[in-house]
Amino acid sequence: MSASIKPMTYFAFCIHNHQPVGNFPSVLEEAYEKSYWPFLKALARHPAIKLTLHNSGFLLDWIAACRQEYVELLTSMVKSGQVEIMGGGYYEPILSVIPEADRIGQIRLMSDKIEAAFGVRPAGAWLAERVWEPFLPSTLKAAGVEYLLVDDFHFIKSGLSRPDLGGYYVTEDQGNAIKVLPGSEALRYLIPFKPVAELKTHLSGLKGFLRRGNAAIYGDDGEKFGVWPGTEKWVFTDGWLEAFFSEIEANLAWLKPVTLGGYVKAEEPLGRVYLPTTSYMEMGGWALPPEAARAYGELADDIKKWNDGGRVSRFMQGGAWRNFLAKYPESNWMHKRMLGVSRMVEEAGRAGRDTGEATHYLYKAQSNDAYWHGVFGGLYLPHLRTSVYENLLKAEGCLGGKRAVVSAGDIDADGHDEVRLSPAEANLFISPRNGGSLVELDYLPKAVNLGNTLARWREGYHHKLAEGSPHGGDAKSIHDVVLVKEAGLERYLKFDARRRVSFVDHFLGPDATPGAFFANAHVEHGGFVEAAYEAMLTEAGVILSRDAEAGGGQTRVAKEYRLTGDASFSVAYSVSSAFIGALRGNGQLRFGVEMNLLLPCCDGPACYYEFAAEEKKDVPIGLGGSGELSGVSGVRLVDTYTGVALSIEVDAPCTLWRFPVYTVSLSEAGFEKIYQGSCLVFLFALAPEGLEAAFNIKAGGA
Repeated sequence: MSASIKPMTYFAFCIHNHQPVGNFPSVLEEAYEKSYWPFLKALARHPAIKLTLHNSGFLLDWIAACRQEYVELLTSMVKSGQVEIMGGGYYEPILSVIPEADRIGQIRLMSDKIEAAFGVRPAGAWLAERVWEPFLPSTLKAAGVEYLLVDDFHFIKSGLSRPDLGGYYVTEDQGNAIKVLPGSEALRYLIPFKPVAELKTHLSGLKGFLRRGNAAIYGDDGEKFGVWPGTEKWVFTDGWLEAFFSEIEANLAWLKPVTLGGYVKAEEPLGRVYLPTTSYMEMGGWALPPEAARAYGELADDIKKWNDGGRVSRFMQGGAWRNFLAKYPESNWMHKRMLGVSRMVEEAGRAGRDTGEATHYLYKAQSNDAYWHGVFGGLYLPHLRTSVYENLLKAEGCLGGKRAVVSAGDIDADGHDEVRLSPAEANLFISPRNGGSLVELDYLPKAVNLGNTLARWREGYHHKLAEGSPHGGDAKSIHDVVLVKEAGLERYLKFDARRRVSFVDHFLGPDATPGAFFANAHVEHGGFVEAAYEAMLTEAGVILSRDAEAGGGQTRVAKEYRLTGDASFSVAYSVSSAFIGALRGNGQLRFGVEMNLLLPCCDGPACYYEFAAEEKKDVPIGLGGSGELSGVSGVRLVDTYTGVALSIEVDAPCTLWRFPVYTVSLSEAGFEKIYQGSCLVFLFALAPEGLEAAFNIKAGGA
């Protein structure tokens, strides 16, 4: 940097540390040791460097309980003015997709926590995943937020150019004004991935580049400093962070470190802006359907190679965050269940009841990570989805009161009613519209959803798997590197066309095999999968029926879900068709009932299948095993770690196919195979007179 450059360029440095609710303690410990703690200690050695710091509420709670040395050092840095603490939604929700009262409640809860711990009330808020929608200023103003950091991408989508983004702007909704700062995309890719010399060149060139304002504004994830692949060695061992801080200190004559709050107090706004519905650029691609996501990514890469690519890219935008609710039906179901619980909490509050504990669990269930997927695990991580359901069920449990045993309503906002059966210790959610299937099965004593599965959805990045190779050398952005965690993942790239739910009805020919069914290469001989069933509610359950073609003739399938105890139910089937008998001469048509289930500990060593002694034979019984077993009268799925078990008894002997459902997804650590549940297919031979069979299901302790 040249000493002849005239003052003053501001350098506003903001770090966001976050861990999702439900993440493993070992993950938090590793992130702390690799990133959070060494970063804070390094910063303390350079008191001239100013930082705006955000730790999400779940992480802050863990640090306060387990790493008091961090709290003590941070408190001293806040008192000295080196660090400004930033607020936000306590459990890092996507603010725009939770109810208004919850938005304000989450932000105020975070502000109260920070004020109690550090003696100052935050003026700024971190916006989870920078997901912006134009109505948010009213919410933020009501919650006491003065300023917000988003990306320069947001401003460019509103028509501004990067030379105009050297400071903050004012935006408003219904006259409720807040200040918005543009975080620099260029800095996000420079820090900490490029040599400090390149960063020096960039900062020293801003005086000639910026038309409006005089600030270099950075805001991004703290995990980039030590947790992302290759960064621990690069940032700490090889000395990048020390060199970075030292270089800033060496140029204080013209480069002024400031907190975000300090900057907005020192300078006037550059003008007024209205930001469109958007997030950062990569999020726009991830939210698109797979083919569009791939095309979007390829186009973005192409534009970067054009001499005038910026002229086009400034007008390029992908999908909105809400698209994830269309892309993944599992996400939409969780989201709508969350909204339903929020309404329950609100109604209880209006009735004058104490909702404090229920609100706490509801807020935890709004943690954003489990609802979407990009290059981080997110929705693909079963333990994060498990945490969402656990907290929703605990919130419902806190509210108590008498529940309707049998009820109906449009839970997932698809325009069709679902049926809810609620005995004392369980919940069953049944979708007549989608094959009369069971989409959620809760065991309330353990607050677990045993139907918490994920289908094998095609992703826009799957084509990159063939290009994947272990990465070495310098640290890279997570967006620029392809890693493969194990060889041979390509063979698991099988895809589903629907959610993996239970009591899905199939008509299969004699040539259908477990392998073909696993690969979705089998032939359906009946029109019942995902089709609409008629529903009739009874005092103890619901009767569903459908008339459709099977094997070339009209066939009727009826099934009755009936509650039989506090945590037990039965599903009685009746299959009838005058045409079934005619098929026996050409090979017997079989009726299959598919179930998809997930235990809390997935396919770990604590989980296994348990068969009757005479049926077990020599088959592997781990949930990761596949196989075919004939003459089965039942099976038990057991999780000894959490003490959850599910027993399935069948009153007509059948053949059982079983296989684990593995997805192949992208995470910050690379492509990985993840167990998403076990698929069980109970096969019954169809006699000339049809079929009568009943399943008896009971959830309980292991």
